[in-house]
Amino acid sequence: MKKALGFGFLLLGAALPVAGWAGASEELVDAVRGNDHAAIKSALKGKADPNASLPDNSTVLSWAVDRQDPETVSMLLAAGAKPSIVDINGASPLTLACERGHAGIVASLLGAGADAKAARADGVSALALCAGTSTSEALTGMIAKGADVNAADMQGQTPLMWAAAKGRTDNIAVLLKAGANVNAVAKKGFTPLFFALQSKTPAASMALLDAGADAKAVLPDGTTVIQAALLMKNDPFAMQVVSRGADVNQRDSKGWQLIHTAALSGNPELIKMVLSKGGNANALTTPPPVEQQKGVLYAAMLIQNGPAWGAQQVQVAALGSVSPKPVKTDAAGVKRRPLEAFEYLLPPPGTPTPPLLLAAQSGSVEAMKVLIAAGADPKAKAADGLTLALAAARGGNLEALKFALELDPDIHALAQEGRSIMHMVVENRNSDQYEEVITYLADKGAALNVVDQRRISPGSFVNRVGPEKLRVFYIQLLKDRKVDTKRAPD
Repeated sequence: MKKALGFGFLLLGAALPVAGWAGASEELVDAVRGNDHAAIKSALKGKADPNASLPDNSTVLSWAVDRQDPETVSMLLAAGAKPSIVDINGASPLTLACERGHAGIVASLLGAGADAKAARADGVSALALCAGTSTSEALTGMIAKGADVNAADMQGQTPLMWAAAKGRTDNIAVLLKAGANVNAVAKKGFTPLFFALQSKTPAASMALLDAGADAKAVLPDGTTVIQAALLMKNDPFAMQVVSRGADVNQRDSKGWQLIHTAALSGNPELIKMVLSKGGNANALTTPPPVEQQKGVLYAAMLIQNGPAWGAQQVQVAALGSVSPKPVKTDAAGVKRRPLEAFEYLLPPPGTPTPPLLLAAQSGSVEAMKVLIAAGADPKAKAADGLTLALAAARGGNLEALKFALELDPDIHALAQEGRSIMHMVVENRNSDQYEEVITYLADKGAALNVVDQRRISPGSFVNRVGPEKLRVFYIQLLKDRKVDTKRAPD
């Protein structure tokens, strides 16, 4: 939560002499700052003005709220402190109280006449702030005083979204009862249900689903509710959505059906459920054209590398290339250019792929067995030549790889652009079993230094962009096994 109150000004002013407090009583300021209740009473009895302005146009009431001191708040209000004075940043005592979440202070401010519809300068309402931090009693009190349960901030986010993002099922219930729109859409396409999934609080997601949240909602990037649930490890929720009648044959923006999403999740029970609803164990993904996929990858790289990288690519694109490096002709007469470092990390474009290969990539033997029992073809390949064994190697799980090799024993198969099984292993930078997997494959005769059509060997990939631990391990393995690492000239 953002803190809007200008306490930077207050802290700078803390060292000023009394004249620097713009009329505020130094005695009262010091007492509030020190939570000295006796001194506060003394200052107020001496007619100190609780509404005198501080350097940021706030008052000592905001200080008391910030310190979460309900006794001081009550004393100041009883002495006539105004509960709705706004500082130079647009923050009021109530918005600050809701940022902090103290229900008693919220109630005291409302009781003293604070505007329940107050909002920060960025449009975030006090109700939205309290929805994520305070109690259902606080929300009920604010709603009774006129707070709008559907007031949206500059990002289009409503109080229900704030409650959902924090997994506050108690506050979700209060807001829904008061008429909050369960399917409101923020500017970035998120509905309350997506915020609830993001909170990783299963009960919050279920509460919204039971209240009529649209389980077919899709984010602008194509992420579905079920995909978001699986990403957040909320498999039970995903299964609830499927059981309630999700269209298992509908395709998302990536051309995936639910069986593909379930397979990649590695959850055998979810796969069984999707199959029972009509999912096809051999259905292929239908990815969009490569150029559209490149757009997504370009956006990701732009975010990672910043505007300067983007400007460079625009200049290079005018020359018909995505890299300033010169094109060379290899031994076979094919014109190629050396890859930029970031290009080593770009995943290959998506190609039509069956569910079994995605399950193998997930590293789940049980998921693979469920699909095979349902008729999945272990010899089927993806359109880019990816086999079951190659997919399991990409997943980086030793047991899944062993099982895949029982069904598809060809460890010398090559995928698109001549990428070997060892390429698949080292390209997974997140595996925690790469040493075991690489050693197992090497012992079975897998080549350690095949050079693909991009002039990249597993060793050169690791040396260029691999994690340090993997790089050290792989290079040592090449030395131990006396592998020739010399490349043919470009």
